[in-house]
Amino acid sequence: MREEAKVIYQLPSNAKNPALSVLSQTKSLKAQNHNIDIQFHISNSSFDSIQSIDLVKILSNLIDNAIDATSELPHAQRKIDVYCGDNNVEYVLHVTNTGPVIPAEEKEKIFIPGYSTKSKNAERKIRGQGLYIVKKIVGKYHGEIRVESIDGRTSFEVKLPLK
Repeated sequence: MREEAKVIYQLPSNAKNPALSVLSQTKSLKAQNHNIDIQFHISNSSFDSIQSIDLVKILSNLIDNAIDATSELPHAQRKIDVYCGDNNVEYVLHVTNTGPVIPAEEKEKIFIPGYSTKSKNAERKIRGQGLYIVKKIVGKYHGEIRVESIDGRTSFEVKLPLK
C-alpha cells in the first residue's frame, strides 16, 4: 500500500483539468500492478474545448490497450509514454508503448466495432469496442487519429481542434 501512495504522490498534478489528474493516477496504479514503467507528460492546458468524459474515454481506451500490449513483454521492456498538450491550434494526445507490432493490413481494421487483435479467449471479455469509441469521439470533434506501429513500438496520436 505504501508503494501505491508513493506513486500517486510522484504523479504530476494538472490542476487545470481534474479529470486528467485522476485518470493519470488510476492508470499509473494499473500500470504499476502490471510492472509497467508509465510516464505522463501533461501540459498546463485546460482541455476545456473537450468534454471531460470524452477526454477520459479517449485516453482510458488508448492507455488500457497499451497496458494490454505491453504486459506481454518481459518486465524490463514494459514502457508506456503518455503526452497530453496543445500547440495553440489543436490538442495533441499521444500514447506510445512497447509491445507487439500492429500489422499494416490491420491498422484500419482496428477501428471497426468488434474487431480485435487480442486473443478471442482473453479473459472472455467483449473485445473490439475501445478504438471504435475513440474514433467516434475524435470524429465528433472533427479531429484525427493516427497509428504507427514499427520496431516493437506502437503510437496512437489524436489531434482535436482547440475551437
